Amino acid sequence: MAGPDAEKRANLVVSRIIPPVLLGIVVYASYAITKPLCIDYLLLPLPSYNRTPRVGAGAAILVLFYLLLIILIATYLRLLYTVIEHPGLIPVGPERAQSEKAEDSEKSDKRRRRRRSRKPRDAEKVDAPEDLEQGVHHNGDATASDSHSFGLESFYTKDVFVCQEDGRPPYCSTCCQFKADRSHHCRELDRCVRKMDHFCPWVGGVVSETSFKFFIQFVFYTATFCNFALVVSVYFTAEIKRNTGSVNAHWCVCIGLSGLFGLFTAGMTLSSLQLASLNLTTIENLSRRSVVWTLAIRVPEHLLAQLFVTNSPWAPTFRMVTYPQESSTPARVQTTEHAVAERHVFAILHTQPGENPFSLDSPFKNIQQVMGHNMIDWFLPLKQSPCADHSGQESAFALGPVVTRLKQEAGLLPPPENGLERQNSKYSRRGNKHRP
Repeated sequence: MAGPDAEKRANLVVSRIIPPVLLGIVVYASYAITKPLCIDYLLLPLPSYNRTPRVGAGAAILVLFYLLLIILIATYLRLLYTVIEHPGLIPVGPERAQSEKAEDSEKSDKRRRRRRSRKPRDAEKVDAPEDLEQGVHHNGDATASDSHSFGLESFYTKDVFVCQEDGRPPYCSTCCQFKADRSHHCRELDRCVRKMDHFCPWVGGVVSETSFKFFIQFVFYTATFCNFALVVSVYFTAEIKRNTGSVNAHWCVCIGLSGLFGLFTAGMTLSSLQLASLNLTTIENLSRRSVVWTLAIRVPEHLLAQLFVTNSPWAPTFRMVTYPQESSTPARVQTTEHAVAERHVFAILHTQPGENPFSLDSPFKNIQQVMGHNMIDWFLPLKQSPCADHSGQESAFALGPVVTRLKQEAGLLPPPENGLERQNSKYSRRGNKHRP
């Protein structure tokens, strides 16, 4: 049985081979529809067919075929560019960065030694100062930043972020960095990827928040293109079979290819749209019915001030964590009001099993987070998904009613209005069973 490394290498090799193969299939399909079907059968029929020209049908098929083909190619190129140039990788921590730098330096030393071994002895004296300089570079700055606190600012400057039980964000020991909300470590790239959906050899890399929209557009247009070619090929294959008793081999190959890829991409389109409507990735969907999200939610300053008021009506019933932290162990809320004012204080709350804190009020709003807020963005591969913008103060991603309910139950929000109370009543009755 092949090990993980062998499977990883195989996936990478396949991801480089498949795009050229797909290009070859598209070129062949274009030839089969254009020359044997439209030109030799409809526009300028061969004498063996003994038919009159059908210019209208041939021209209409060519226009629709190449219009779909142009849109398909444009979408695929946009997808490939995004997957290769902007895959959504999270920067590695300083510890791994220094390790990779040392490995690169070691490889450079080995290459230099191999080149020097092939030189005459006189050339070795010339290379001596360069070797000395390389040695200084290799052993240069050996001081690393504290990997247990590096990058925390991007989390506690938000109002809500995904955390562990101790209030710290999940940590990737391979990347030596805290994992951004909804990120996943991709073994093929050996890097953490923001909102990773899956590694897809068909598009040459990983599908993530930056490319999921273009992936949906690609599989949709591929399904439309293939189904159009399938219908045309089946119709005229049946016609020529009735008239001559024979079939065209190119049309039969088109039926097989378009049927296979059309069925596959149609299923991928429906599956991807379903995930988008739930505001989930393929990876998150694997455990969506049982997963419990742990969230760090900022405690408002006016509530923190009540901690030092005698007989205050508000008393926290949850664990809290403060930032910035002076050590790798999360600090508790400080005992003085002045210390609290200088820190970011968060409540550690839990969702119910199967609840998605990032699911918005409706499936349509969830799809908008991926596809965009107008129909032009839905059908043209122009803009990035709104969910790829993490500049918001509240959270890295838009938050849904589950988070609002958690805040209300913890007393972090004023009492809800009647409309909102009715909206969240079904959640309030269940309570937060996992809250300490």
